[in-house]
Amino acid sequence: MIAPLSLSNVLTVFMAVACLWSIAPQARGDGVKMWRVAVPPGFATAQALVLLAGVFDATFVHDAEWLAGGVVGALLGRMRGWALSFDLDRARALIKVQPSIDIHLAALGLVVLAAIDFTSASFEEPIVATDFVAAGAAFLAGYLGCRALAIAVRISRAANATSSPSTPAGTSLPPS
Repeated sequence: MIAPLSLSNVLTVFMAVACLWSIAPQARGDGVKMWRVAVPPGFATAQALVLLAGVFDATFVHDAEWLAGGVVGALLGRMRGWALSFDLDRARALIKVQPSIDIHLAALGLVVLAAIDFTSASFEEPIVATDFVAAGAAFLAGYLGCRALAIAVRISRAANATSSPSTPAGTSLPPS
């Protein structure tokens, strides 16, 4: 059973497109402000929650699938966030993360999931089970969110790190 087309289906499409649009500068490796790193995961999380709310015959298993998708995505996103290289422009407070396709693909995945939800609601017949769509969105939202969180933690540590002139950068030993 699926709900007929409603404003929530349109909203998920808009949030997915907004996530894709706002993630493009990061995917290209352009310099962005720190707050811009957090915007796409915000859209993705909101979309995942709206899709979870759209599951009518929710059971403990459906909720566990959604939660497991989010946790697995979060673990993978955290690993990816810690593995990426970045440049920090302290003068302009910009972050340049290594160009990568992973976040672009995650945002495209959210658009596809929103389109599946929209199409299913239009036909009033699920193309893919709504709990799987919600779990997929939770996976991608978890990935984007923890990737951004890992980058933010690394940037705050790099910004707070001050090396004295007598200590080479990245070491705690005096120069030889």
